[in-house]
Amino acid sequence: MDQSESLIVKKLPLVFVTFIAVAMRVNASISEPFVLSTYGASQQLPKSGTGSKKQRASASVFATHENVSGSSDGYATVTAQADGIHILDISTLHPVISYTLGPSTSFSCPAIMRNTQQGADSICTTYAAINTSADITAEESGRTIWMWTENLSSRLEDRASQKKKSIVIQHDISGLFACDELPNRLLAQSPKGETTVLDTDLNVKCAWPMPGDSQNLLETFVYSRASCSFLPSLSTPPNGAILISVAASGDSTCVRTLSLNDHDQFLELGSSLMPVKPDQILNLSCSTSGHMSFLTRNGSWHSYLLESKDGSSMELTAISEPFRLTGLSFLSKPQSSEEVSLVSLSSSHVLLSALTASPNPEIVLLIWDLQYSVLLASQALPVPSTLVQAKDITIKLTLVPASTSQALLILSPNTSNSGRKSQASSSRSSVLIIPLTCPAVSTIANAMGQASAGAKWIQQATTSSSTAPTHDPVRSKVLATMRTAMEKNLPQAANVAFFEWEKRESKSAAKVALKEKTRISHAALSHAFVKDLLVTVLQPSKSANTLYSSEVVRYLLNQQLVSGSMVEGGLVAALRSKNDWQSICLALTNVIDLSETEIMECLHSVVVRHRLDERVASQDDGAMDVDSISDLPSLPSFLALCVGYTTTPPALRSAMRQYFKEAEDILAVLKVLETWLKQWAKRDVKLLPSKKDLSKNEHGVPVLREQEKDIHCDLPPLAKVLAFLQTLLDASFLTLLQYSPAHRALRSLHAQIEPEIVYIDDLEPLRGPLETFAKAHFKTVKEAGQDKRKKPLADWRQRRKQAHEQAGLSIGLYQLEELVL
Repeated sequence: MDQSESLIVKKLPLVFVTFIAVAMRVNASISEPFVLSTYGASQQLPKSGTGSKKQRASASVFATHENVSGSSDGYATVTAQADGIHILDISTLHPVISYTLGPSTSFSCPAIMRNTQQGADSICTTYAAINTSADITAEESGRTIWMWTENLSSRLEDRASQKKKSIVIQHDISGLFACDELPNRLLAQSPKGETTVLDTDLNVKCAWPMPGDSQNLLETFVYSRASCSFLPSLSTPPNGAILISVAASGDSTCVRTLSLNDHDQFLELGSSLMPVKPDQILNLSCSTSGHMSFLTRNGSWHSYLLESKDGSSMELTAISEPFRLTGLSFLSKPQSSEEVSLVSLSSSHVLLSALTASPNPEIVLLIWDLQYSVLLASQALPVPSTLVQAKDITIKLTLVPASTSQALLILSPNTSNSGRKSQASSSRSSVLIIPLTCPAVSTIANAMGQASAGAKWIQQATTSSSTAPTHDPVRSKVLATMRTAMEKNLPQAANVAFFEWEKRESKSAAKVALKEKTRISHAALSHAFVKDLLVTVLQPSKSANTLYSSEVVRYLLNQQLVSGSMVEGGLVAALRSKNDWQSICLALTNVIDLSETEIMECLHSVVVRHRLDERVASQDDGAMDVDSISDLPSLPSFLALCVGYTTTPPALRSAMRQYFKEAEDILAVLKVLETWLKQWAKRDVKLLPSKKDLSKNEHGVPVLREQEKDIHCDLPPLAKVLAFLQTLLDASFLTLLQYSPAHRALRSLHAQIEPEIVYIDDLEPLRGPLETFAKAHFKTVKEAGQDKRKKPLADWRQRRKQAHEQAGLSIGLYQLEELVL
């Protein structure tokens, strides 16, 4: 930006600067995770220290991340209990180094790897804290560090001949850390907070003693000095490592900040107490900008900013009001405390991974901006089938920071109780890669409009009974009459009360519309009133066999006034409990916010019934099975609604994998899609529309005639069919390959799609010559309704001045918006 542009920016009003910030909004997103590696669950657990009688909860698998110059996404160092250490390239998903140590070896903490370049050679040094092994004694348990060094550029036989180096330090080890600004140093920390500094050859250089008032270390974060923007530049070393330790101090939680310079000297920068009891903290996060968050056992999420007020001490300042999460498993079951994990991404952005509390639990990934308490992005995935989820087995979720566009998620059985070992041994742990995008800083532009996105996961405060009534007296009377009728199992009486009110309101609205010459001639139905109507007639809290008013529900659906979240537990789930498939079909047409999980669950029920009817018909063609008569729609008609519904491919793939696990179910859907493709292939392709296909709009411009929706209700558009087919194959292609009856359908699909691709390639050269006519027609339709009368032109001096001003600012038309906080 040159000087003239900078002066223009300085003169811009504050409201316009805010508008520019809104226009430069950066969206956060989470793509579908994929598996990096899987390992068998181990029964060998690390203990909390020598002589400890109590085993603490531990994951079967750990993981850390290291940036490597030869890999765009870096290396992941996976530590598997009773197995060994495996280093994998995230970019290629290929293993780089593996150390198989046997079933008698367990680890105290995640192993770390350092990569250095020595000329053309890439040197990888791996450090691991050994808890138990056949090579160490009981006195050395938990205090031993092993080291391996390999040259990735050397021959395989030379790499295989490398020997490990071992050292025993004075204290137990709960964590190993490394810092980019101290490439020749390794930090080993004890469960009480004592820290030992070693060089790359495991020689002890110095140690930081255990604080006298520290009882238990909860978490430690190690960052390079250059990345920590919250530290004052004058009172802290210019380079080195910054250690932020969170530990228990009596009934309070203490946050200590230390610095370690390149001369192996520690400096305490300050400590601060938090009003959160340490035994209530479930998980926590910390970023290089000083933003810290603490998630408590009751779901309350607190966010603070670690900063220096006077340049000589550190203080914690609350940046927002705490809010309470809901809908997650750890809130309802005390033994599920390991089923949630946090990791800081940037600024006040935190990635949360947890298990939902629904009857069919799934893993959710949520990016929150804690400064504004809003949800920016979300993703859900089913629990892997390789992970056993018995009644007394919980799943341990662990998030690990990786590159700026990825994070690692570790799924393993929680084996803290020795009585669960036999069941946990039959499951497998998984390391997943989570692709994501996240803004570098927290801005109000990114938070605006996101309040409703996280409403599902935030527990709403209870409203006082003294608040003003929601509806007017007439609507309140109608709701009361309907509620009384439904409680007496008289849905027809509720129908009469509603439709009589609707008829009176429509007549009144028609008179007003005739007087004011408007088109509104129906009863006004607000969001709150519609929600109360649905709750009144559906009664989701009562049993499924309770009578209800389907007429009122279908009227509201036809008016497109219903949202999928208006009913507790979901609209589709409530309609399924009533076996009202006609209303479900209406919902797929008139409700825009149904989830992919709900749609695929309904489709699976239709497919199962379709296969059952086919099996009964094949057994005896002349027999009539009474049980086969059902309210469920036919598979082609219901699948057409699902295919035409607007969905996102990642969420749809996840839902398909969750409900379509049987190859027979997938093949039934595939056959219907195959039939539709054959119907589209038999259709004649018209390069030019006929006179029957054309009509004139209200301005006299020829346009294509709109086709009636009911003509081809069971034949969705070709683009929708292909998109659904691609998602289905992405989600289940391996399953179909292993099922031989599906091979014929796959070959048939290939035979139908291949000629269409050739045909499209042949027509592609026509795009350029015909695009001019398409633009001209679009311009004609757009300008047909505009007033073409000439308007008086301004003075030529004013026009030239306005042109110069717009050219200087390099901006077009814009609007100003006022934000009231």
